[in-house]
Amino acid sequence: ATPADATKAREDLDKTVDAMRVDARATKADILGKTLALDTTQAAAFWPVYKQYEAELAIVNNDRVAIIQDLGEHFSSLNDAKAAGLIDRQLANQEKSLALVKKYKDEFLKVLPAKTVARFLQVDSRLNVLLDLAAASEIPLVQ
Repeated sequence: ATPADATKAREDLDKTVDAMRVDARATKADILGKTLALDTTQAAAFWPVYKQYEAELAIVNNDRVAIIQDLGEHFSSLNDAKAAGLIDRQLANQEKSLALVKKYKDEFLKVLPAKTVARFLQVDSRLNVLLDLAAASEIPLVQ
């Protein structure tokens, strides 16, 4: 395989990942809409906050994808120092994700009752776990 082949493969993978992420966001919004059963007033208040949350979550997820891509690029030559760096980056990414959920929990509580926010957080967490599982199944274990 030539460097051009590797570049093409990376571009194809990036396009596939981007398409999957767009589909996943649309599916999440559809499931949330059905699960939360918001009235018109609640929906008008919720969806703008949710869109902000998803935009910030996309940034955190972009960082996570970069970590995965870094692993993929160094998979065959991974040494302990690089592995330790990837571990630190992954843990920092998980902390950012949790901080974002905490921040937006407060924002959602400004526009929805606590029980509805609790339901949102449950459903959002479950959907994110499913998406993570699908992504993780594509990543080989470090040897």
